[in-house]
Amino acid sequence: MAKDIFRKPLAEVRWAHLITPRHQLDKSKPKAWTTDLLLPNGDEKAQSFLLAMEDQFIALHGSRKRRAEKGFPWKPDKEKPSEITVVRFKVPQFQRRDGSLSEGPRIVDAKKQPWDGAAIGNGSKVVVAFDIYDWDGENGCGMTFQPRAVQVVEFVPYEQVDPTDGFEEVEGYTTSGAGAGDWSTGAADEVEELF
Repeated sequence: MAKDIFRKPLAEVRWAHLITPRHQLDKSKPKAWTTDLLLPNGDEKAQSFLLAMEDQFIALHGSRKRRAEKGFPWKPDKEKPSEITVVRFKVPQFQRRDGSLSEGPRIVDAKKQPWDGAAIGNGSKVVVAFDIYDWDGENGCGMTFQPRAVQVVEFVPYEQVDPTDGFEEVEGYTTSGAGAGDWSTGAADEVEELF
């Protein structure tokens, strides 16, 4: 039986690991595709979405079951709890019976064209199509939002800060050009004397 697919309203993304799966904090668990979406608490569509997901929880588990502490895949933002709710999407990678690995969510651009593989940076705006994995544990029950497709509507490239940007060029050893690999004779002599 196919699971229902839900769509989350357009929202800003943070920590998107949607191109390749990443290791989870618990290394015994499989790699996973994950992302956090930021829903403004003052946005009516965002609040309607969260209320609809609470209804889904009741539909999946009933109204009498105890919700686990992390039973809802959303929580207030650490830095702006009164302004933003963070919704977590996660789908683990698994190995199929034939030995192949599962694929992550399908990603398309605003015109529904296949994604070019560029890493999606914080601040990009996306719509996520997902299904719900419901679970029941000894500490209560809950649900996980599993991303199946992502439409990138506004793209902000992921930029990695180069930690060498603060260095200045100085005289000394270089790995290229004349004298590459040369040690000053004094340093080489000192190294030989140590052995």
